[in-house]
Amino acid sequence: MQIGVPRALSFYYLFALYRTFLGELGVRFIETPASTARDLDNLRLCPTDEPCISVKMAFAHGASLLSKGVDALFIPSVVSLEPDNYCCPKMMGLPSMVKAGLELGDSQIISPVIDLKDHPRKWESTWIEAGRKMGIADDSRIRDALCKGLAAWKQAEHDMHRFGISLRRLLDRGQYRNLPGDMVSREGFSTVCAWDEASGAQSRAVDSTAVMGHAYLIHDLFGDTIIKYLSDYGQVILPEMIPRDKSREELSTIFEGEKMWTNEGHILGSCLYLIRNRKVGRIVLVTAFACGPLSIIENYVFSEAERHGIPVLYLCVDEHTGEAGLITRLEAFMDSCRSRGSSRPGETAGCIKHCKLDSPAGLQEGLTQAAQGQDSAAQTGFARSTSGSVQSPVGIVTMGRLDISLSALMREFGVEARIPKTLSEDMVNAGRELAPEFICYPMVVLLGQMRALIEQGASLIIMVQGKGKCRLGWYAQVMETILRRAGYPVRVLAFDSPFPLRSRGREFFSTWKRIVGGPRLNTIIRAVALALQKQTLVDRSQDVLREVRALEQVRGAGDKRYNEFLMEIDRARNMAEARRAFASYMRDMKTILRVEHEPLKVLLAGEIYVINEPFVNKDVEKTLGSLEQRVRVYRTLDVTNWLNCRIFRTPGAIMEYRKTVDAAAGYLPVDVGGHGQESVGEAVRASMSGMDGVVHLFPFTCMPEIIAQSILVKVSQDLDIPVLSLMVSEQTGAAGLRTRLEAFCDLLEGRRKKLGQSQISKERMAGT
Repeated sequence: MQIGVPRALSFYYLFALYRTFLGELGVRFIETPASTARDLDNLRLCPTDEPCISVKMAFAHGASLLSKGVDALFIPSVVSLEPDNYCCPKMMGLPSMVKAGLELGDSQIISPVIDLKDHPRKWESTWIEAGRKMGIADDSRIRDALCKGLAAWKQAEHDMHRFGISLRRLLDRGQYRNLPGDMVSREGFSTVCAWDEASGAQSRAVDSTAVMGHAYLIHDLFGDTIIKYLSDYGQVILPEMIPRDKSREELSTIFEGEKMWTNEGHILGSCLYLIRNRKVGRIVLVTAFACGPLSIIENYVFSEAERHGIPVLYLCVDEHTGEAGLITRLEAFMDSCRSRGSSRPGETAGCIKHCKLDSPAGLQEGLTQAAQGQDSAAQTGFARSTSGSVQSPVGIVTMGRLDISLSALMREFGVEARIPKTLSEDMVNAGRELAPEFICYPMVVLLGQMRALIEQGASLIIMVQGKGKCRLGWYAQVMETILRRAGYPVRVLAFDSPFPLRSRGREFFSTWKRIVGGPRLNTIIRAVALALQKQTLVDRSQDVLREVRALEQVRGAGDKRYNEFLMEIDRARNMAEARRAFASYMRDMKTILRVEHEPLKVLLAGEIYVINEPFVNKDVEKTLGSLEQRVRVYRTLDVTNWLNCRIFRTPGAIMEYRKTVDAAAGYLPVDVGGHGQESVGEAVRASMSGMDGVVHLFPFTCMPEIIAQSILVKVSQDLDIPVLSLMVSEQTGAAGLRTRLEAFCDLLEGRRKKLGQSQISKERMAGT
């Protein structure tokens, strides 16, 4: 049996593990060489346009190996490389994406899991299964090969750090233990670490350039051009040359920095180390178009570089990037550095990137408060009562009609809350002015909401999030830093789930106490119960509205009554009034005259914010419900279901979630963060339940949903269910979206008629 190993994504970080594991098992394997311009012609093998170029390149490499006759591709699913954090979702979902995109059978792809956050026995078993698929029957031999592979991986990292050897040199040589003398660079990082400040270290730093980015970019097609050009100007420092302990030490200065994605955390920590210790004269930050994690760390890099006067060039590459264009930008950057000379600490350096950079006013204070949890009135501008609760207005970012339940909660606690006004283009534009270039649409909207809240007098803003695989967990502290750089003295507090109480409860209740003080237990119970009931009734009322829209004789009658209900339940002072408002709403909705028709059944799946925020999705539910075809819209991802599944973990919600995950297992067996796995599972279940089609909604650059989008192409083909994937951003227009939905529903209606005629023909034939 011959195995093919594509040189893409996780291969660059774990090449020593893979080579050692396969070599110890005696399995014949071949690797693809570094990418070439010819590989760019095969990026069409990726079924969708949204993945970054590194993911697309994996399809080209995989197809190349298959054309050479390999029996299977070896692409592990890399979930976590450290106990406290995750890897980028695309490293988790790559095997499933390649399998679906290249239409491989189960025997043609071998994808064990690496998950150091999980119990070793769980993920090690996947390596034993992988060994068996490659014809190795001895489990102890497979386990021993894995142990040696892990040791080789750590040794390779150690050697790169100690001797200043680039990853590319080890990759091409194929050796990474007992390094010969010619592999050790005299200008390696060991020299940088040992610089003597009294012997000209500063002059050498000025001549050094740090090229920072993912290994699969800077050691592949584009990186070759960048590194070769910059080498003519002096020493080039790469991320793998920075010891992990150095980068971790710097990363620890960022609030919860230990939870940063492994590779991106090392890139960020390395940048901070080099900047703060004046080890380099300039930095080139290389990223792929629409890279999710880099959109988070770039803010920290540019902020620190500005404070220390280090020039930064932000290079974004994709399949359209040409060598001439890269060199032109590098030439301009180096000319700019020479003309400016060496900036002194505190001066603003020449940071060149696509986005506008704001002044760094208040940056360090914001970072310090975020790290230490300080909230004094002098620093953040909000006062407290003697009970500890906030006296100045508290801003709350919202989603859909979540504002109704949150407002009720704050009123019960006696907290003056500010809720953003109805979303508008002006609010989105305000967020876009400050947002990182490749951040997802929800952050753009949230930043716009926060600026509006600050104008309403709020100096403390709260939002719900939790650090995990998705970028959302970093939004609160990143947005606080961004707002402070723009001159807004604001504090952003994030609420995560209090469960499990042993590890999260103390932090949750400490944060909550900062907002509401120490209310009595009966007040807490009453407030939480009222807020939850209002949210449940609002979510139920929306499903009733979706049913009425599909069949109402007079279009808009259901929406009119629904809007009245929202005002009634918002005014409800207790649970009894809320129930009465809902009962009245139900009676009135039942009286609305309906047409006799069998509507199309369409499921909405995708990312929670886009699905639940009508302004962001251009009111897709109302659009579908108003079409001539008569469409009954279904969706399961609302606030109530999310709370029941992720926070309260009710048996019914957990059972439904497991059904969805089980349905996705054949296409995406690994949780890639956000709702990516659920989107795939929902589409599979939609086919099983007789839905006519699926509309998949997700924001621009959303990593989990981009993975799901690629796989949904295969799901649609296999299960014969149409899937329309819609990526939305601030550039999405309502008219264009409606046109696509109309065309999609025309397709569904035509399919239904065709299937109906086919069924009639079958019945007639059976009758004869």
